[in-house]
Amino acid sequence: MQQFVVLKSITLTLQRMLERGLVEALGREVPVVLRYDPSLDEQVGLLHVGVQRRGEVLDREFEVEDGVEQFRNPPIGLRAQYLLSTWALPPEDQVLLGAVLRVMHDNSRLDLSQEDEDLVGYSGVPEASLDTLTVSEHRELATALGVPFGPSVGYFVDFNLRSAVSTPIKRVRERVTDFRKIEG
Repeated sequence: MQQFVVLKSITLTLQRMLERGLVEALGREVPVVLRYDPSLDEQVGLLHVGVQRRGEVLDREFEVEDGVEQFRNPPIGLRAQYLLSTWALPPEDQVLLGAVLRVMHDNSRLDLSQEDEDLVGYSGVPEASLDTLTVSEHRELATALGVPFGPSVGYFVDFNLRSAVSTPIKRVRERVTDFRKIEG
């Protein structure tokens, strides 16, 4: 599987973590949806908002594949941004938001499956971090995403997008030094 599906893997990992954590916190299942579903009475929206480049410069990667040493072009350091919104009748929507905050606080490190480990966690297991958003930013995001305005919080996950370009390393196996007397 190509590493460019890393965003999908992060989103689905967050969805699984939230669903499992909400059952533990609330004692009942609450759907964690990736887009607003008007047919549900209560739901938690895990909405992917965007991706930003992180400012750090990363080094090229050294790896050995099938006994061949190679350098892989540097990865891109990225930050995926999410809006977690709760939709239910008040004040139950606030209870859902509190449960979301608790689940994310207690499980900030992504619980990656074995296949996601190679995609997402090859350079370390990412963590979900709380992102502060103003009310106007919440309202703008809700409008842009076409979802109702509800109790919400922002999160971001830092990860690296790996390059597909690699260059084999050519090692010098033997060096011959020839000393000759030069007359002149």
